[in-house]
This record gives sequence, C-alpha cells and structure tokens, in this order.
Amino acid sequence: MNSSQKFDIRLTELFLEEDWGIAPEDPLGELSHFEMGWWRFCFEYNHKVLIEIGDEKRQVFLDPDICMMIDNYFPKEIFKLSQGQKIVITFPESSFAITLVPIDNQISCTLRKFGYSCWEKQFECDRAQVLDTLRGFLTEVMQLAVDKGFITAEEKDEFIRPAFSAGNIDAVAIGQ
Repeated sequence: MNSSQKFDIRLTELFLEEDWGIAPEDPLGELSHFEMGWWRFCFEYNHKVLIEIGDEKRQVFLDPDICMMIDNYFPKEIFKLSQGQKIVITFPESSFAITLVPIDNQISCTLRKFGYSCWEKQFECDRAQVLDTLRGFLTEVMQLAVDKGFITAEEKDEFIRPAFSAGNIDAVAIGQ
C-alpha cells in the first residue's frame, strides 16, 4: 500500500453530446419533485467528472454515473464512513468501484476495475481529506442543481444533511 495519497472528485467541463440518452420521464407521477429534478439536472447539465486517487485518474459522467451514486443514499454512505464503517462506491457504467475502509486517521482505498479486464490498486488516503472531498463534491453538485432551478435549497439541505450530521463523531471514530 502506498503512503498517504491524493483523493479528489471534481466536476470538469460540461458534456454537451447530442443523443446521449433519453431524457428522464415520470409519466405516472411517482417521483418526488426532488427526485425528478435531480435526474433532469444530471441529464440536462451533464458534466465530465474527474476522480483521482493516488496516481490513478478515472473520468465518469454526471449522467449516469454520479447521478446513480448520489441517488443511492450517498449522504448516508458518507455518514457511515465518518462513523468508521466501510463503504463501496460503484460506477457500473464505467466498470469500476472504490472501496473505502477507515483505519485510524487514514482510509484504505481500493480502486477495482471490473469487466473484460480486471485489476485492483490500493492507496492510503488521509481520512479528513477523503471526508472533506466527498462532502464538498456532494454540496457542489447539489448547489449547482439549485442554482439551475431543478431542486430547491430546502430539498438540497434536507438531502445532504446526513453527510454532515457526524461532525463531532468523526474524531471519536478515529480513536476506535
């Protein structure tokens, strides 16, 4: 395992590819305003997203990779990680997964490629940096959805709240 490595997730340029996919619909009206707004935002403002872990760089897209990741209770996953629990972030469209395992003030990060060619790389990342990066990215994309008028500020705040509810407990989890 490498010594403490870089961990970063960030939006890059807008991805304006015609015929990228089918616009999200809810003909039966089963989705909440927030759910439909989030999916529409990801589709209409699709961005490339760069994920860097150590010396590895992976590019994914807001739609569908990040949209599905965040929609899959991502704020609660961040909370679990802050509590010292292992989480797995999967990007099925891009055929890779990131496993994050807290160990004291570090996070053991395993990047695993699956599909036709499989491989795995491990990195050791700073625990506080990983949590800050995940929370920062979540806040950034949700705020962009608010700024573009797809979700309300109240919906954003309610959705991301679990990711930040561990504030004082982070230090306790390190000592375990």
